[in-house]
Amino acid sequence: MGFSSFLTSDTQESIWNVYTGRAETVYMLQPNGLPPIRDDAYLGYMVFGGVDVFVWIAKINGITDLADEEAYRNAGLKIMYDDEHNYNLYLPRFSFNKNAIYEELPNAEFCPNQGFFTGDIL
Repeated sequence: MGFSSFLTSDTQESIWNVYTGRAETVYMLQPNGLPPIRDDAYLGYMVFGGVDVFVWIAKINGITDLADEEAYRNAGLKIMYDDEHNYNLYLPRFSFNKNAIYEELPNAEFCPNQGFFTGDIL
């Protein structure tokens, strides 16, 4: 699997992975006052602070009866990519600011540089 990442929801900055030498602490924000998930060294594979983004999507949107992590991940992928009405669902939001509030920011967009291709890395 190749690298993938997001832009921060508040500043639209790339969330760089550790292999670029530009990684910095990022927070995956959570709704309803839940604490943000901190990641000090994003590896580039859609897992932030030990939490798979797609598993998080499934669980935060109320899916609780699946057999294993792979089933949750597949459900999260379906929500993220296949649900034409996903604007009513909780989707990832990120910030470098640990005090950012989920409800005040837009959903994160995928990083066009995949969190890796900075222009000076070949």
